[in-house]
Amino acid sequence: MGDFEMINLSTGDRLRIDKDGTELRDEVSPPEIEWCDRGQHFAAKLGGRDEGGILWVCLECGRK
Repeated sequence: MGDFEMINLSTGDRLRIDKDGTELRDEVSPPEIEWCDRGQHFAAKLGGRDEGGILWVCLECGRK
């Protein structure tokens, strides 16, 4: 991982910039994210769960 990294979630295009100014542009499999209804933020779908068939809660908020 570089010092700065941006991933376009719809295309998987990634821009990574290191401290020395080196740029790396490549393509990755973008992480799957979902809106956490409890925490009101986007989070990785991994480990999250549906609550009541309508709400989705991320792993971190589900631990609280």
